Amino acid sequence: MIVSLGGGPFDALFGGGNLPAFVLGAIAAAISGVLAFTVLPSPPPDAPASSGAMGFH
Repeated sequence: MIVSLGGGPFDALFGGGNLPAFVLGAIAAAISGVLAFTVLPSPPPDAPASSGAMGFH
């Protein structure tokens, strides 16, 4: 959300175009993915592995 709000001024800072905001968004997404795997706790081994997918029948 921060990247999308600051994208316009950030692009103007680097001379226009959308590439700087896209690169910043990609970096933010990569950092978020790494943090999701490292910081978030994993479920205990005895937790039931239930899926939330159901059919609409």
